[in-house]
Amino acid sequence: MNERSIVVTYREPYSEQEALELVSSAGYSPSVSFKVKSMREGKYGLPTGKAEELKKLTEKLNPELVIIDEQLSASQIYHLSKLLGVKTIDRIRLILDIFEKRAMTTEAKLQVKLAELQYEVPRIRETVRLAKMGEQTGPMGYGAYEVDKYIRFLNRQINGLRKKLERERMRRSLHRQKRLEEDKFIVALAGYTGAGKTTLFNALTDENKTVTGKMFTTLTTTIRKINGLNNVYLSDTVGFIERLPHYLIESFKSTLEELKYSDLILLVLDYSLDEELFWRKYMASLNVLEELEVNLDNVVAVLNKIDQKKTDFVFQDSRIKDYVEISALKGINLEKLREIIQQKYNEGKVQVINTKETF
Repeated sequence: MNERSIVVTYREPYSEQEALELVSSAGYSPSVSFKVKSMREGKYGLPTGKAEELKKLTEKLNPELVIIDEQLSASQIYHLSKLLGVKTIDRIRLILDIFEKRAMTTEAKLQVKLAELQYEVPRIRETVRLAKMGEQTGPMGYGAYEVDKYIRFLNRQINGLRKKLERERMRRSLHRQKRLEEDKFIVALAGYTGAGKTTLFNALTDENKTVTGKMFTTLTTTIRKINGLNNVYLSDTVGFIERLPHYLIESFKSTLEELKYSDLILLVLDYSLDEELFWRKYMASLNVLEELEVNLDNVVAVLNKIDQKKTDFVFQDSRIKDYVEISALKGINLEKLREIIQQKYNEGKVQVINTKETF
């Protein structure tokens, strides 16, 4: 792909860094960052003055693509693209592009396709509405009947994908039931994309899953036995990121539900970040867990990359009381983490025994 692009992002350094990582993960080649204070408001999703500045920069650099690191409405994308004269996409479309590249299994492809259709349908309708107002002629300039017919076709596809994914959810439910019958203890990895979940998965299971250094390496759930622990299994899941629409989480619900039904969740956090960015990513992860209705009593915070920690701050949050500092890459404190998992397993066994009736 490697299209040259201008990336419009917020002024904070960490916002720019994440935007550029997303762009790189999607296979685009960023030419320059264009920083703004606010987005999502007004006709262009940018202040009018900034939109005009961006137009001049676009004319100067002649990029193939402009990427807005924020979720914009269909009309905002339409008007901004028309102003710039260049293909323009927003943050959600960018993430979907990454998901599309990473989807390897049938289930992941179904999930990505559902999310893409839910993203596109309202935008098609709005684009047609604007075209009918005389804003622009083009391939979307056909009659209302044809548009409605096409939208109905896409909605049928959405319903079909939901039914297929529901069957996947039922299949997972049966697998969970089987694991319960076999008395398997399931530990799930969760956390912000790029926190080191796959590295930790490999370290605890002796697997060799690909670690690319790019965002959203994992889209599907893999379950393997944890070395050194009897009947304890580890699952890896898709990473979190902030500013995700509800429907995108909903599309991946059949995968993310593994977190809700796990016996223990290891919330992997990048402890090498500066304090402000650490807490920002922590809160984004916590918001997803709460949206999935995960019981936070079953969560242990795993503070990863302590070998790279630069800022002296302490993890403290009343919602998650248990935590451990590790380095998955260097193998630091992994035995301590195994001990915590074993302890949680033993506590779970005691709870199961105590709930049985005695005579």
